Amino acid sequence: MVKHRKILKKMTEAVLFTAVTASCGSIPDPFTKKTIVTPQAPSSVIVCRSKECAPARSNMTREFLYNALLNLFDNNLDTSILLCEADPATHACYENYVQFQIKAGVTPATVVIDSAKVQDVRINEKGQTIDIALAYNLHYNSLRPVCRTSENALFIRSADYVLLEDTGFRCKFTTVSTSLLSSVFAFDYVNLDYGEIGAHYSFGVSGPAYGGGTGYVLMRFQKTAFPSDPKKFVLPKQEVIAPPTLKAGNTRTEYGVKTDTNSMKLEPGQYKVRPLPMK
Repeated sequence: MVKHRKILKKMTEAVLFTAVTASCGSIPDPFTKKTIVTPQAPSSVIVCRSKECAPARSNMTREFLYNALLNLFDNNLDTSILLCEADPATHACYENYVQFQIKAGVTPATVVIDSAKVQDVRINEKGQTIDIALAYNLHYNSLRPVCRTSENALFIRSADYVLLEDTGFRCKFTTVSTSLLSSVFAFDYVNLDYGEIGAHYSFGVSGPAYGGGTGYVLMRFQKTAFPSDPKKFVLPKQEVIAPPTLKAGNTRTEYGVKTDTNSMKLEPGQYKVRPLPMK
């Protein structure tokens, strides 16, 4: 009799568990092979300079932003960029790294990245991008895999569309073979005074190891974007032409671009930075 009661109890528990699971919906497997979705480009990119911040679309051109970012990465050649998981609203770090989940073969693993060394920065005049080579300081389950350098292209399509995307690089997470790791960063915050970039990121891993994750990262550079050296910069597409109304002594040059300090009118190939005060 006691044996029958135990069997009945187990059957009841099994039915209840099935009902609860069904009512809550199926629970997705975090290690199911899937394509990591590229983070959506932000509606605007906030740029801070001279201790003030404003949307890039309101006070600068694509050419200015291109040169400012090029100078920021170029000034930090052969140094490490610190990466931290951050709050997209305040840009405050709450972890000293970014992390995501993968499955290395049959073993669940947590990939942790806390920095990336800038190994090379080059102007791609034909593609109108900035080519950047990064070496990530990457670990999984406290192990350091052998990884190749990440070759990235920094796209500045407009003042509101800035992406840093790589072509995929190989890492050996298993003894069987290497896996392909891809990343993309959608910038929405650039602080030229303190050398910081905020971006929504996405990492994806495919091969014997697979998985990935998304989040928000704050990149902290060791050096700022200043001072600038206009001789290093090549403005893509447009040639900078000063308007005919300019008078001697009423212009200033920054990042290789001349600005009329009197006129509020924007001319093709020019910028006029008038940051909005921080509230």
